[in-house]
Amino acid sequence: MKRALAAAAAAAFAAGLFGCASAPPPPAPAPERVPAETPEKPSDTTSTGAVYVVAAKTANLRKSPAASSAALGRLKKGDRMTFLDEKVGWLRVKLANAQIGWVRRDLVKKDDGCLADRRELLLLPPMLHMSEAGAPGARGKVVVEADVDERGDVKAVRVVTNETGSPERAEMAKSEVLGVKFQPPVKKCRATGFTYVYTRTF
Repeated sequence: MKRALAAAAAAAFAAGLFGCASAPPPPAPAPERVPAETPEKPSDTTSTGAVYVVAAKTANLRKSPAASSAALGRLKKGDRMTFLDEKVGWLRVKLANAQIGWVRRDLVKKDDGCLADRRELLLLPPMLHMSEAGAPGARGKVVVEADVDERGDVKAVRVVTNETGSPERAEMAKSEVLGVKFQPPVKKCRATGFTYVYTRTF
């Protein structure tokens, strides 16, 4: 009896081993899906480095490259911008304040380092000698011309008219003009000298 039980147990153990050996292997794991890389869009802050300047009197900065597009702002002659992109007849640009928009190609030109045309600007006006202006003496106007160089400095002065007849009044007017300081005008990319006319009333 014991032999029969041992034989049955051995047969069952062998059958288990056989069943394990013949079982199909587990399925291989599915390969991990890697998302396809999409090309990065150019950043708004990336540019070619090319700089353009407004050549027209004014130009509109627009939301999209069309004349019917909403205006984001108005540019004036001499305003500078960095080139970002181009479509037929339009440039996508970035302004100094980081604003981005589109401007008509025919209203701007590539900046070659040339200064925009401008008029002279008085930076430091004549300093009046008020204590002497109210002193008794000859009355009238003194007109003085000053030669101003391309740096905006007064180089020479001369009296053109002296209604007061007083040499002291004329010298006073000349001394007031000598301290004047200008931002010189620019014509065709060059700062130029000019003549400044000063009229002093006593």
